[in-house]
Amino acid sequence: MKYYFNYTNEQVYAFESAELAEKWVKEQSESNPNIRLRELTEDEKDRHLHPEKYLPDEEKLALKRSGAFNLSRCQFLTMAELDLGKDKDALMAVVTENYQGKILVKLRNYILESQVFSLDNDELWHFLTVTLNVEPDKLFIIWEAAKADT
Repeated sequence: MKYYFNYTNEQVYAFESAELAEKWVKEQSESNPNIRLRELTEDEKDRHLHPEKYLPDEEKLALKRSGAFNLSRCQFLTMAELDLGKDKDALMAVVTENYQGKILVKLRNYILESQVFSLDNDELWHFLTVTLNVEPDKLFIIWEAAKADT
């Protein structure tokens, strides 16, 4: 597959071969004589096909968090107890001990009442990674395992 950058509209086009690209340019130049293509370098091609590899670490983590499956209440509480050593009462004790005000209420209600748990929830993420000191990589592993143990 050959990838070309079109200077006219700043878009990338993919063709099976250089010959097909030339044929397309010839056909298009009849209506738009300003079409100018250049083949992408290998680095440009990789950046075009895999933009997530070139994101800053913070954005990669946010993308990974948002792409993680949601856990059901049962899956989350089972994971917390088996992998983190904290049952629902122990989680509440940690929340009450470490938080106050609005964050305390939000986390308490989230853990006690939510039917679905998401790593994209900032309060839950902070609670798990900072307060409970679970490394993000380990958290993703146990989260995936909890989803698989359905």
